[in-house]
Amino acid sequence: MDKGNLSYLWALLKLNMKAALALRAAYTVRTVFNIGNHAIYLFLWVVIFKTIPSIGGWRMEHILIAYGLGILVWGLLSFFAAGLRTLPRQIDEGSLDVYLTNPRPLLMNIALGSTQYAGPAEIIFGLIVLIIAGHLTAVSIPLLVFLGLCSFIVFASLVLAYGSLGFWLKDYHSSAEEMYFNFFIMATRPEAVFHNWMGWVIVTIMPIAFMTHIPLRALIDNNLYALGLTLIGTTLSALTAYTVFKTGLKRYESGNRFGVHG
Repeated sequence: MDKGNLSYLWALLKLNMKAALALRAAYTVRTVFNIGNHAIYLFLWVVIFKTIPSIGGWRMEHILIAYGLGILVWGLLSFFAAGLRTLPRQIDEGSLDVYLTNPRPLLMNIALGSTQYAGPAEIIFGLIVLIIAGHLTAVSIPLLVFLGLCSFIVFASLVLAYGSLGFWLKDYHSSAEEMYFNFFIMATRPEAVFHNWMGWVIVTIMPIAFMTHIPLRALIDNNLYALGLTLIGTTLSALTAYTVFKTGLKRYESGNRFGVHG
């Protein structure tokens, strides 16, 4: 990315931050509600692990790290790249036309075109949960940062790939948003829940295993094989998502906003 695009990226980020600060009251109410919701969810897991020592080898520390990573990347995507979440709606409304005439990178424009104001609070909450989980040492912190980046790329890729189905499916945006939330929920569930054919699903067509499950093995067990799998899964997820997006975009460009669903 050249200097001009970096400056443009920074300008878009500043606009999103200013927009969030302009709605302090609504931002505060939504933040309190979201954090309370997440705290209740974690408390339920505390109650469960009071009676059950582990679930398929997962203990409370696994849940905390998985949930911390999950809510962290959800917050990052919501604040810095919420446009990916609204991609199906933009396709339906023909809003991509504006970005197609812009010389700046298309995906960057789409991603930063909107923001969710609860994002920063979710980022902070995710970091707090990760701190509570432990495993933060001089050695593990760089690894956790790397795994967090991989988790973000995997989640963003899932959102982009499944959001791009809007190029083929009309009025798909509501269903897409439900799918994104379900990806988050699945990623924070113990890995043992996904057995038999579901185990294949979470590493192929819905690769949420590379978002939390496999990175957890790398972090907690110092498993180099899991680290390698995380890197491979992240790369393949990103390439697949970009391919699906570009294929759908060609369909959109050929029919533009009027004929794409016809």
